Amino acid sequence: MATDKMNALCVLKILEEYSDEDHIMTAKDIQEKLKAVYGISPDRRTIYGAVSALTDLGYEISAFEENGKGYYLMVRDLDKADIRLLTDAVTAFEYISQKQTIELVEKLKNMLSVHERRAWIGSSIIRTDKKSTNSQVFLNIELLEKAISERKKVSFTYMDYGYDKKLTPRRPEPYVANPYAMMVESEHYYLVMILDGKDRPSFYRIDMMRDIRILDETISVSKRDAGLDSINKVVYAHAGDPELIRLRCDRKALRYCLERFGIDITIIPSDDGSTFEAVFKAPPEGILYWALQQMQSVEVLAPASLREKVIEAIENNKYKA
Repeated sequence: MATDKMNALCVLKILEEYSDEDHIMTAKDIQEKLKAVYGISPDRRTIYGAVSALTDLGYEISAFEENGKGYYLMVRDLDKADIRLLTDAVTAFEYISQKQTIELVEKLKNMLSVHERRAWIGSSIIRTDKKSTNSQVFLNIELLEKAISERKKVSFTYMDYGYDKKLTPRRPEPYVANPYAMMVESEHYYLVMILDGKDRPSFYRIDMMRDIRILDETISVSKRDAGLDSINKVVYAHAGDPELIRLRCDRKALRYCLERFGIDITIIPSDDGSTFEAVFKAPPEGILYWALQQMQSVEVLAPASLREKVIEAIENNKYKA
């Protein structure tokens, strides 16, 4: 015989799977689903008691007294907008393989009712040509998370593409690194770390790592001494010592500056408001590529060395006549 707790759990599962605002279930509907899915046949009083118990536990269930029809689960852990956002994010992330993308999307969709899932079919496009071919990505994340929390060094093989379009090790021997954090930058997932023998952070793509091992050695540079303060201003995962950056930009570039470098940067508008100067600290190497992309509306003022690199890149471009 089913216990009260079991009845309540089964009713909850039925409401999660089959009910929503457009598909309200009567007590009879719930009875039929309980028999079909779980092979149990509780009476109506048992169902009323189960719904009451679930409500007492904090589940928001609309009842007959409220809607005049029956029962449906009003609030889920993730609503349709949440799942749409997460589904699109998983689909867009190149570092998640096609197989893992499909599996994750299915898990997200399963948090909707069966009726909402039917309307969801075909609503997301997976760019299979851009998806990672490394099936170890999720295992990599799990291992790196463990290493970071335990402050242990890791070793790994780092891969790169050859002209045959296949991933091969960049070098025969594995890399050894002090791991500190993981971050998304320019649509890729990176490990923030300091390689053994180096003294400043670097960024290696997690989807290009294979055969990660957590070593017995404790990290040799503490997180406090790793110089991670400038990570929020890193561009295109180029590390380095932060320098004072000054950019003169057209007004139309304001949004791009704030989205790229954060709202805490200093903005100095010109007298007529048509241009502004952006001032902040960041490793200059990544700024070089960003400034070249935005060269029609952004001018590097300082440091002088970065300005010279921009000028040199423009003068030596592949389209020069």
